[in-house]
Amino acid sequence: MPDPDLICEVRTEGGTYRDWINVAVEQNFMNEGWIRSFRLVCAEPSAVANLRLKPGDRVDIALAGQVVIKEGYIRDRQAAFDANRHAVQVTGYGKAGLITEASINGGTGQYRGYKLDAIANSVLKPYGLKFRVQNGAEGWDAPFPNVMVRFGETPFDLISRLCRQRNLFFYADAAGNVVAGPKSGSGTVAFVEGQNILSANCQLRHLAVESLVSNSQQPGSDSLFGKKASEIQAKATVSGGTPGAMRKVLAEMPLDQKGAQLRTNWEAAALQAMALQLQLTYQGWLKPGTGGLWEPSDGVTVKSPMLFATATGEQELKVAGYAYTQDPNGGTITTLDLVNKLAWEQRKGDAMKNDGFYDLGNGPAQPEAAL
Repeated sequence: MPDPDLICEVRTEGGTYRDWINVAVEQNFMNEGWIRSFRLVCAEPSAVANLRLKPGDRVDIALAGQVVIKEGYIRDRQAAFDANRHAVQVTGYGKAGLITEASINGGTGQYRGYKLDAIANSVLKPYGLKFRVQNGAEGWDAPFPNVMVRFGETPFDLISRLCRQRNLFFYADAAGNVVAGPKSGSGTVAFVEGQNILSANCQLRHLAVESLVSNSQQPGSDSLFGKKASEIQAKATVSGGTPGAMRKVLAEMPLDQKGAQLRTNWEAAALQAMALQLQLTYQGWLKPGTGGLWEPSDGVTVKSPMLFATATGEQELKVAGYAYTQDPNGGTITTLDLVNKLAWEQRKGDAMKNDGFYDLGNGPAQPEAAL
């Protein structure tokens, strides 16, 4: 009897499909894969003959009995055969895929004095999706004085633009709802060299700059004028960067002083995500020791003296993305994309350093006088 932990099911109104020779389900908050996507190949003659999936069909994707994509869409179907071979491949994405392609209803719009979550939920409502913030940075819920929807902007474009101004990364959950901010209260999964790691590839990067400066401005008024309105800046330091090297960022929209600091912190977190990138592969789809499927920002500890030239050889990391795969040659495996935990958690000014030599320890951005 097949091991249920190795079965990928595509559940539809017309039935459930299980006869796949290749499976790939992916998500990564650092790129367009944040929406959850899948690619499945069927080649068994009897299964191919009965495969009725087509573009536009709604599907649930379950791995090891757990739903990873709920009410997703088949986007493409590709069938091919010759005298010796025949196969059908279907690809698709989770429900949130729609908000990356369709423009916001009406094409334009304006929101005065609304918070991020209210604006996001407004543009997501036509798609039956919701937006929520978990563990947001202090100040994320400050209302935006004036948000203009740009012509042709998609819900994804607008949410992405606003989240940058509030120091938030985001991703889609299994149902397609948009979640911003890191998880909390979840257990940490441990990986140890020589025990439960099939392969790993770690890249450490020297960050070229030692400081980040964001610049913005606000419309003038009787009470706000001069440099206080036109030259709003915030600065964050990046320990270990090249002395004197600075990166300047122009905010995508008008921001007050606190908004400029949050925008700078987002840029610093993005840099932290590049400082350490570890790709780790293990056997199976479920989390080792705890079960369950992965979510972006899940905590992981990796102990590997070969990967980390530190006293303990161990580091705490965060999940940026995952790829569940299965094929006749490689078997059933999961590949995690792991990044510096500071990509999700801005360091406090009085935080203690660990022994990780790439843990750069950038502090929260501070107000900066315009140069």
